Amino acid sequence: MPQLSRLSWSALSAWVVAAAVAAFPTWELWRERLDHEEFTRTRAGADPIYGVVGLYDSGTTLSPLVPLRRDLEAVMKITEDWAVPALVVLLGLLACLGRRDPGVTGRRVAGLLVLIAAIELLTSLYSDRAIYGETVPLFSADWFRGAAGGWGNTQLCLLAAAALVFAASRVVRPVIEDQTGASQAGTVWRRPAAALVDYLIAVAVLGVVVGPVWPLIGLGSGFRMGFGLLGQVDLFQVGTDLEELVILSGLFLYFWVQHALWGQTLGKRLLGVRVIAVRTGGRLGAGRTALRTLVFPLLAFVPDIGLLCLLADGLWMLLDPGGRVLRDRWLDATVVRDRVRDVRPQT
Repeated sequence: MPQLSRLSWSALSAWVVAAAVAAFPTWELWRERLDHEEFTRTRAGADPIYGVVGLYDSGTTLSPLVPLRRDLEAVMKITEDWAVPALVVLLGLLACLGRRDPGVTGRRVAGLLVLIAAIELLTSLYSDRAIYGETVPLFSADWFRGAAGGWGNTQLCLLAAAALVFAASRVVRPVIEDQTGASQAGTVWRRPAAALVDYLIAVAVLGVVVGPVWPLIGLGSGFRMGFGLLGQVDLFQVGTDLEELVILSGLFLYFWVQHALWGQTLGKRLLGVRVIAVRTGGRLGAGRTALRTLVFPLLAFVPDIGLLCLLADGLWMLLDPGGRVLRDRWLDATVVRDRVRDVRPQT
């Protein structure tokens, strides 16, 4: 039975300070919002120009990168509003105080903080100087200039928190190596990478193939992919809009059919991972695969709480003894590398 060394006072202090530093951007955000509400109340109304720019800033596009940026922006808004970086640090600390390897957990938490900082910076909607200017295209010269000058308190705080957590993880070593944690190597980053590939495939098919055909068969003006998938689909109103029904049905079939037949989507196949049942080592079956698909990705389209629930689902892996996300723990499933024959719970 693996035994892990306890955190020293210096390492524990570093984790606590890192949580406070990671929470600072959310505290500053809510303070600014309260100040803005007070200003709006005293000045009798908000500035209408921002709403006009936001209305005309989105539209149709054939590039899967534009909806990706929009959807990531929505994810980052939830992340900052609910102090998710600070929650990640606290969950990592709880995992270290439990039976998880402090070194592995610390490196994963630090890497996640750096990733959040980078995504928040790179997905910002940089615009030109004109009042009704369009969003600067991704990877253009203006976009690189905007990203280079977009560093702020959020990035500095998250990077500082990541540095504290990483330093704390270097101090503590496990007395006996946790074999379960060791078997998870190589799968933690492959799952989000596979999800990104699947997202780009789905958006490309909807924008490049389905979108142009839609108006030709007399079913409307086409898909407004410039708004992103999350901004275009509302799961509670899917029955009132045929476009939303097509998007949700297409996403469900894409994930359900591939997982039921092969245990992996195109993204998982490219990254070399697959979903299996823990007890049998085989595929989950159509029923459990359908439930898993309803949680991810379709839960993301539930307004207000869907993304928050998915974040909680993913962060569960920091506390789970087998390193699994909550939906896999619930369905007795796991994700493994294709080349691994000895089936063990993976992340």
